[in-house]
Amino acid sequence: MTTLSPPKKLIFEMIERLPAEQLQQLWTFLEQLTGEGRPVIPLYHIHNEAIATGVGDLAHQHDHYLYGQEKRDA
Repeated sequence: MTTLSPPKKLIFEMIERLPAEQLQQLWTFLEQLTGEGRPVIPLYHIHNEAIATGVGDLAHQHDHYLYGQEKRDA
């Protein structure tokens, strides 16, 4: 099963209509996709996936929060 790619002309037309903010996002994506400018290291961007939990001892007490075990002493 093959997927047809959109013609380059259509891609360029869509790029022309993007607002400046989205052009910057597109540029960043293309740099990451092609690896130009810096090596592509997937873990380099892991901080973008972080979630603010509000739990200050999450790393130290992870067994408590994940498995319900008693909290450990400091």
